[in-house]
Amino acid sequence: MPELPEVETLRRGLAARITGMRVTAVEIGDRKIFDGPEDAIRHDVEDHQISRVARRGKVLILFLREPGKGSGDSGSLLIHPKMTGQLVLTSGGVTVFAGGHPTPSMLRPMPNATTRAVFRLGPACCLYYNDARRFGWIRPAGPDPCRTDPFLARLGPDPLGDDFTPAALRQALARHPRAPVKAVLLDQTAIAGIGNIYADEVLHRARINPSRSAGGLGQAEALRLHAAIKEILRAAAGSGGTSFAGYVNEARGRPGYLGQAHVFRRQGLPCPVCGTAIIRATVAGRATNFCPHCQQR
Repeated sequence: MPELPEVETLRRGLAARITGMRVTAVEIGDRKIFDGPEDAIRHDVEDHQISRVARRGKVLILFLREPGKGSGDSGSLLIHPKMTGQLVLTSGGVTVFAGGHPTPSMLRPMPNATTRAVFRLGPACCLYYNDARRFGWIRPAGPDPCRTDPFLARLGPDPLGDDFTPAALRQALARHPRAPVKAVLLDQTAIAGIGNIYADEVLHRARINPSRSAGGLGQAEALRLHAAIKEILRAAAGSGGTSFAGYVNEARGRPGYLGQAHVFRRQGLPCPVCGTAIIRATVAGRATNFCPHCQQR
């Protein structure tokens, strides 16, 4: 599923292309993915300008400005792609940007059978939201959604933000002392944006066993973990994210972070650090890959 690096890649790509554009029309083809009153699209989104594109954890935020009503934002639109969400931007019917869950529907002509919503941006551009399994959601929010939206307000610090300090990580670990450290990394109210792929990679980089209790980590281990989170997520976002592997549209002809993974989906293969075979187990209810030598404790 798209995690923080994939949504950050979406944010960067869309910000460079749709900032300043006006939403001329919105077509919600599947009410299941739209969380809000039916007239919210007409009153709060249509005929509004996209002033900026932001991200909170795994959620994309389009900030909106009502023309003729001053320079401040009047509201926002939240898009959570969850497991199979995709965003595809076309200009003149030609795809110019695509990202999200990497399935062939991303590359098919738009719209297609997985298209759930269409945002028309002027006379020639369209932003399509595809979602094969319909787990994602779209909803309008206020001008300060990180504070007022119930979902966003519950999220923990963003690993790429200034508020994610070593002290903030230690506080998150201390709140769940008996939980496996991997469970804390996956808890979006503790740290926003990390999913199964990057939790495995981060713990390998930090040389910490995923089953270790969060409260049992020493200060040096917590510092290693904090540094690993920053390094792995920055590198993944810089290379286009795991979900972009194989899609040259935005991966710039190179594979995404999955091609650099040390443990994720490498069960039975040698650890790139020590050569020991990677093993697979279940931790916190999730499939987990780790090196039994590098991550002994």
